[in-house]
Amino acid sequence: MSENQLLGVVFVGVLVVVFVLVSIILRRRELSQNISRIRKNRANVDQNIDRILGSGNEQIKYYLDVVQNEPADSLRMRLVQAGFFSERAITVFNFIRFGVSAAFIAGAQFAANILAPALDPLYILLLSFLVGGVIFILCSAVLERRAKKRQFEFRKIFPDFLDLLLVCVEAGLGIDAALDRVTREYLLTTQDFGIQLSIINLEIRAGRPVDQALMNFSKRINVDEARSLAILFKQSQELGASVAQTLRVFGAEMRQRRLLNAEEKANALPVKMLFPMAAFMFPVNLVIVLVPIMIAILEMLLTLSPG
Repeated sequence: MSENQLLGVVFVGVLVVVFVLVSIILRRRELSQNISRIRKNRANVDQNIDRILGSGNEQIKYYLDVVQNEPADSLRMRLVQAGFFSERAITVFNFIRFGVSAAFIAGAQFAANILAPALDPLYILLLSFLVGGVIFILCSAVLERRAKKRQFEFRKIFPDFLDLLLVCVEAGLGIDAALDRVTREYLLTTQDFGIQLSIINLEIRAGRPVDQALMNFSKRINVDEARSLAILFKQSQELGASVAQTLRVFGAEMRQRRLLNAEEKANALPVKMLFPMAAFMFPVNLVIVLVPIMIAILEMLLTLSPG
C-alpha cells in the first residue's frame, strides 16, 4: 500500500469517527431537550390538575352552588348540564340568544320588503317577530341538545372509567387513591368528565362516603350505570365484600347489558326499516309494474277505430 492510499484510509477513518461522535452528541442533546421540555410540560399539567382538584376551583364552586340552589329546569342548571361552568355563561348565552333573534328579525323584515313590497308593514313586523321568537326557542333547544349529547358521551366513557378504576384497585390502591389517579388521567384526556370526577374527590375529602359521592355523581351525569355502581358500592361496604371483586362483577354485567342493548337495537332494525321501504320502494315497484300495462292500453286505445 502506497503512502497516499494510507493517508486516504486514515482520512476516511477519522472522518467516520468524527461523524459518529457528532451524531451521538447531537442525538443526546436532542433527547435531553425533549426530556426537559416534557418535564416542563408535565409540571405545568400537574400544576393545572392540582388547581382543578384544589378547594379553590371557582368553576366547581359555581357548579356546586348551582346544583344546591337552582331548580332542575332553570337556565343556570341547563347551562351547567351542557358543560358551561363559568358564571358568565348565562350572560354570554343571553347575549347570543337575543343577538341571533334580533339579527333574524332584521333579516326577515329586509327579505319581506324585497320579496313582498306591497304587503302591509304591520304584517311584515308580526312575521319578523314570529321568526325571531322561533329562533329564540331554537337556541334553548340547541342548548338542551348539547346537554343530551354530553350525557351520551359520558355514557360511552363510563365503561373505560370503570376499567381504569378496576386496574388501579387491583394494583393495590385504595378506592380514594384510585379515584384520584383516574381523575388525573381523565383531566388530561377528557377534561369535562374529569371535572365531574374531581367533584367526587372533593366530596370524599370533605368527609362524604364514597357511595354518596358516587350517587351525586350519577345525578350530575344522569347515567344509569353510575347509579347502579353507587348502589353496589353501598351494598359491598355494608356486607364487607372486596371492592376489586365488586368492580369486576359489575364490569362484566355492564358489558353483558351493553351487548343485550346492541342486540335489541339490531333486532328492532327490520321493523323500523319496514315503513321507509314501504314508503319509497312500493311506489317505485308500482310504477314499474303499471307503466308497461298503461302504455299497452294507451296504444290499443289509439289504434282503435269505429267499426
